[in-house]
Amino acid sequence: MAIHTLPEIQRRRFLLYYKYEYNYYEIAAMEHCTASSVGQSITRAKEKIKAQMKKYLCA
Repeated sequence: MAIHTLPEIQRRRFLLYYKYEYNYYEIAAMEHCTASSVGQSITRAKEKIKAQMKKYLCA
């Protein structure tokens, strides 16, 4: 599964955002960081998952 290839912090933020529907500000408060860094992390996670899925589907 592509999500398991993500670093722990990206996986956690990705799941909090998509599965549990927390927003960037809520996640940032939990992790003592900025909403901007959460957004960047989630964006990178999406890109990595898309790349993994593309490899899988095109193989």
